[in-house]
Amino acid sequence: MDSLEPFLKTPIEHPSLIFAVVMALLLIAPLTARKLKLPGIVGLLIAGAIVGPNAIGLFERDATFQLLGQVGLVYIMFLAGLEIDLNRFIKYKNHSLVFGTITFTVPLTIGTIAGLYILDMGIWTAVLLASMFASHTLLAYPIASRMGLSKNAAVTTAVGGTIITDTAALIVLAIVLGAKQGDLDFAFWATLGGGLTLYAFVVFWSVPRIGRWFFRRVSSEGVLEFVFVISVVFLAAVLSEVAGVKDIIGAFMAGLALNRLIPESSTLMNRIEFVGNSLFIPFFLVSVGMLVDVSVLVDRELFGAAWGEYGFGLFADIELFRETFAALIVAVTMIFCVFTGKWLAALISQKALGQSPDEGMVVFGLTVAQAAATLAVVLVGFDEGIFDEAVLNGTILMIAATCFVAPMVTERYGRKMALAAKEESSFDPSEAPQRFLVPMAYAPTSQNLLDMTFVLREHHSEEPVFPLSVVPHDGDTTAQIADAEQMLSEAVVHGSAAEVPVVPLTRVDHNPASGIARAAMERRISDVVVGWQGPGKTKQGYFGRVTDQILTETEQQVMICHLTQPIATVKRVIAVFPPLIEYHQGYTRAIGDVKRLTNAVGAVLTGLCLKEDMHKIRSKVDTTEPELASSFVGFDSMDDLIDTLERRVEDNDLIVFLTARRGTAPWTPQLEQLPQQVDGLYGHSMAFLFLTDLELEVSEATVAPKTLSAAIQPRRSICRLETDSLEDAMRRLLETHFDVDDERLEPLLDKLLSEATASERKLTNQTLLLHERTDAVRRNRVFFATFATGIESPWAADRIIRTVGIVLSPGDASLQGHLDRFRQLNDIALRIRDLDEFTTITDRNRLTEELRRLADDDSATFPPEREATELRSLQGLDD
Repeated sequence: MDSLEPFLKTPIEHPSLIFAVVMALLLIAPLTARKLKLPGIVGLLIAGAIVGPNAIGLFERDATFQLLGQVGLVYIMFLAGLEIDLNRFIKYKNHSLVFGTITFTVPLTIGTIAGLYILDMGIWTAVLLASMFASHTLLAYPIASRMGLSKNAAVTTAVGGTIITDTAALIVLAIVLGAKQGDLDFAFWATLGGGLTLYAFVVFWSVPRIGRWFFRRVSSEGVLEFVFVISVVFLAAVLSEVAGVKDIIGAFMAGLALNRLIPESSTLMNRIEFVGNSLFIPFFLVSVGMLVDVSVLVDRELFGAAWGEYGFGLFADIELFRETFAALIVAVTMIFCVFTGKWLAALISQKALGQSPDEGMVVFGLTVAQAAATLAVVLVGFDEGIFDEAVLNGTILMIAATCFVAPMVTERYGRKMALAAKEESSFDPSEAPQRFLVPMAYAPTSQNLLDMTFVLREHHSEEPVFPLSVVPHDGDTTAQIADAEQMLSEAVVHGSAAEVPVVPLTRVDHNPASGIARAAMERRISDVVVGWQGPGKTKQGYFGRVTDQILTETEQQVMICHLTQPIATVKRVIAVFPPLIEYHQGYTRAIGDVKRLTNAVGAVLTGLCLKEDMHKIRSKVDTTEPELASSFVGFDSMDDLIDTLERRVEDNDLIVFLTARRGTAPWTPQLEQLPQQVDGLYGHSMAFLFLTDLELEVSEATVAPKTLSAAIQPRRSICRLETDSLEDAMRRLLETHFDVDDERLEPLLDKLLSEATASERKLTNQTLLLHERTDAVRRNRVFFATFATGIESPWAADRIIRTVGIVLSPGDASLQGHLDRFRQLNDIALRIRDLDEFTTITDRNRLTEELRRLADDDSATFPPEREATELRSLQGLDD
């Protein structure tokens, strides 16, 4: 029995038992609070109050709890600075400054007056109390984000205002501490102003540079990255006290300084949040809760005596009532001030910034919650003897009240905003869910590719990332599959650390590119992220034989990456817009992805385009979500592009070339050769972003799924082809899809020529129609060409071919479906009534439109019936 005595005595002193019981509290308290519809933070505060020395006395608030509580306090202020979206603050800096000033000064004024005239506090105590009402914690922001309101201007303004309120509240704390020590003289202001300015300069100048240097050299060491960040935070906290301000101000500034180096969706951010939210911050909340003494809300001895003498008359005697319920009055006053102050601030800002009433209430819901800065200020004030237990207890009740109301208000009015936005908007294909495929062949670069994918991906997307390894079908495939699975398992671990769902894929295929293309089709992939050795390192083709073939076999958006540094260390993204890129159907989608990438890594965006195109491209970039400030530089021609880049590119830049596949409107030989012309930029990170060709096909297929519309594309159409050879014509037509050195081109061409010349074919309206089921394609494809003068048929010199059409279907496509598509193309050819006019079309986009119109409408003709009637009438007049 004696052996159990250390475990049974209270307060608990056994170290392991203390830790075990506290960890059980950290598990049970949030779950219980959730059942009661309360935020987890309130559950932990209440749990601390219950087990603390002022209730059941299970624990003493000894040095252990004080140490962990202080660590949690520093950590929570570091996270407050780290999680602020600096890009949105910069984008709406004027609105954020206005709102931040209003939402700080209005509650500060109300709180100061209440502290002076209702709570009989001194001026500095009242000001410090009021500063707690002026700050706020974005507790309800996840609700707004879940409803799709994170990009709303009012929500962004509220988020940006957090920087103003938290910074101002901490500065007020420093001033009040100085005043309480009697040092509020010129020396104090000089020390505070000079020390804080010097300290801020050192932190904001040195921390990003040291951090970027460190991350570039230990990018694969996740544990070391985390230890480095924690070391920087607590060193900054210590140095802030040397500069004359509290350590929590240093932690907050360290968070702001590291903000751009730690992307929101990165593995490192997940580790930081995990450790903080699971250990340090809960310990801090329990530690604060242990200070609470609910019994002081009412003076029980005074209440008993007054009730015995006066009964209900107690409530008529104001002085006696105030003396008896002093602590409760403090709590009620604090709750009244914070709700009134934040509501008035939101209302004034709504009028000043032209927001709707629903937006104003959402802003109120976002900014009324009190937690991080409030707890920091009240704890420091209590430890310094500025606040008594009544204020401490009132703070806990105020936090509970605001944390209960804020989510309800945000959800109620946020739903109204979301419904209104839904009614006003229409579906944008560029906003469809993204699925990423990451072919992995070289383990040392795989992590950088995955990190790039994680920042490109929508942060809250539930779609998985698919790392893929294609094993060649030769030699010892078993051993190669084992190696591939080892690399993929590391990708799964890396994704789990970043809380990104990862589904690994392994394929065995003779042709790696075909395996990648097949996986992209089967998994309905929208984006492919591929590695590249860089300019000057490619032995075959522009990006290498396999990558070039991937571009040929897929129509998804493909990003080919040459990364010389971790993506988190990028300071600026340079987006290069070639001529005519704005006419590509994937243009809007690509801009959104580049902006999301820039925003995720906390970088700035610079665009490069032709000087004459700058206005329209910049306008498109500025109006495409997400919202992000950008600057533009113009160049005179594509020949001038490389010189412009080499002059302007700096270390820690990422260059993103927007480009297009062969056969699309923006494609030119000069654009295709660009990867071979950037040798001078080899030391810099760069990516070639090939725009998707799928959007138009998807939309057309949804409109007319049974027609050939989806398979007819401008890139596979040629107008007025000048040749007198059928073989040359078919070769040039197929080369709109297949590269010249593609090993599948010649066998396919031979088959089609054999079909064309094997026997005399009946021409449909002077149109040669061919078809083939082949493994050379993964989707249905239609090729169409018109000839300037016509060519002789291979079986009869007097038979002239004016147009040629080819239908290709995948080898595993059903025969019936394939023949049905061929029948549809034959029907289209029959309804071309005026072949002379049809072959005068010189724009392949118009040619494609006409073919699609004929495919979608079985009764349509060329020219349209009205034009054909007018033409016949004119011919009759001529006769």
